[in-house]
Amino acid sequence: MPVLVLLAEHSRAHHAGKVADRACRKLPQGKVVVLPGATHHSLPLTAPQQLNEHLTAFLG
Repeated sequence: MPVLVLLAEHSRAHHAGKVADRACRKLPQGKVVVLPGATHHSLPLTAPQQLNEHLTAFLG
């Protein structure tokens, strides 16, 4: 099953690097993206163009 994991680099809810590593190991067919400069709550506002590109590519 295709899976897209979008992570905020500066999230206070989790450590993005650790979650990304674990997701890559557990979801070999998944795509993991860490959006630079984003926090957990500002994810859609920090890099909207990058976010939209990843969502569009995944859903398209």
